Amino acid sequence: MDFVLFVAVYLSVAVVSISQAQIYAPTFANGTVVARLRSRIIDEASGICASRIHKDVLYTHNDSGDKARIYAISTKTGQRLMTIEIDGASAVDYEDISCGPCDSTSGHCIYVADVGGNSGAVSNTVYKIREPEVDLTHGKGGTFHVPIKSKLEFSWDQHDCETIMVDNKANVYVVSKVNAGQYPKLVRLPHRAWGTKHRVKVDEGVYLSLKATRHDPVGGDISRDGREVLLKTHHHVYYWYVPDGDYYKHMTSQPLQLPYIQEPQGEAVCFDPQATGYYTTSEGRYQPLYYYRRINRSTKSPSS
Repeated sequence: MDFVLFVAVYLSVAVVSISQAQIYAPTFANGTVVARLRSRIIDEASGICASRIHKDVLYTHNDSGDKARIYAISTKTGQRLMTIEIDGASAVDYEDISCGPCDSTSGHCIYVADVGGNSGAVSNTVYKIREPEVDLTHGKGGTFHVPIKSKLEFSWDQHDCETIMVDNKANVYVVSKVNAGQYPKLVRLPHRAWGTKHRVKVDEGVYLSLKATRHDPVGGDISRDGREVLLKTHHHVYYWYVPDGDYYKHMTSQPLQLPYIQEPQGEAVCFDPQATGYYTTSEGRYQPLYYYRRINRSTKSPSS
């Protein structure tokens, strides 16, 4: 091979490598404050998820000590648009919330995870409610009651949990919260447990390639199309690309670290409905809501 041809081939390979690196690594801008939570009632926002029905609306909840209720908030103003009481539910320690399909065929639901251990007791219960279709445009912070659509109770070999995620096929995943130096466990909850009167023991799962530096992780979300995953620790936001729905396979690889502005007690993270960015916020009264805009549309991780 002569020198000119060698250089041409080398440059061609380099260009391909650069292109693949750009495709493999989605990038997001640093966070900007888009609103500040304006309700005195919301003083320990421990989880957030993006509405599938209402534009510019997130759902959140307080940590332990509140009632069986969640809140609809505006991403534009931070105003509490509505309080949603969950009739028939208990509230031991709500730790995370996820928006997703009600089942594999139709409907939009909200999943509320009563899985924390702050009160000393652990419920390990997930409530599924249908997302209210009431008009929130002129929300005045009123109250709306919804019944439980279904309930899932489980037990496993982990002692603490603060993360629930729902994929595009209504599969529910939880991630254990572990001490520094340990690896959190990802578990898929069985469909057969929904609506039964018995607590189901979950024996499956995988350990993530993410060593906790504190008592982590504290929240997570799966994109609406099921292909992207966010997981939040106290100091970082991590990302996996899952092209085929096999979360066990892909989330045992090393994640990408995304931009994150340090918050006082940040435990909440979610994609927006189109996964064109993600939100975070912190526990505490009148906390800012941060938005991290996607810069490119790449959706592959280096390990995929």
